[in-house]
Amino acid sequence: MKHYHDKKADYFSSTRTDILELIPNFSQRVLEIGCGSGKTLAMLKKKKLCTETVGIELFPEAADEARNNIDLVYCMDVEKQTLPDTIGTFDLILLLDVLEHLVDPWSLLTRLTEKHLSVGGRVIISLPNARHFSLVGPLLFGKFDYTERGIIDKTHLRFFTRSSAVKLLHSAGLTIEATKRTSLDISLNSGKFNLITLGLFSEFLASQYIFRAMLRGKN
Repeated sequence: MKHYHDKKADYFSSTRTDILELIPNFSQRVLEIGCGSGKTLAMLKKKKLCTETVGIELFPEAADEARNNIDLVYCMDVEKQTLPDTIGTFDLILLLDVLEHLVDPWSLLTRLTEKHLSVGGRVIISLPNARHFSLVGPLLFGKFDYTERGIIDKTHLRFFTRSSAVKLLHSAGLTIEATKRTSLDISLNSGKFNLITLGLFSEFLASQYIFRAMLRGKN
């Protein structure tokens, strides 16, 4: 927990515009786990992509700021505390760079989808890619040095490749509808390098995967 308190303020205040292409046309209620200062939820409401926004945030300072941007904010530890029954269900749940920080992301994701995802609702999840060349390359030489942020952020407890991320979502009964790959290097993410190499290195170039998924059996 100490490492989180060492984070700079901008760690909790980013607006995740990179998820916009995966956002459904409209969601009545949206829940974000690890909402930070609430900028992403505020963006969705400003763009009229939702009506009601609810955020869960672990840190009191960020939660206080989020209350200026979100309709309702709970300051709590979602792994140690149960969401109140009155919170209800949601048409969209966001877990953006959150699950890798948890002790048991499998249990939390299952609990959220079973208890708080409405019929026809979606989940959007982003996870750093542990197969990225910036991590795999140094490993060949025995190096695994944690950093302040990024794929091997010192606050990360779990690491996922695309394959294990897909298994994580499937374990919660989710069916993946769309996947977006992002890269730390914009030129590599343009697809030109991937085309030249026939896609053989695509999973080594992706710094992060963003998934949109739906609960199986809910139509």
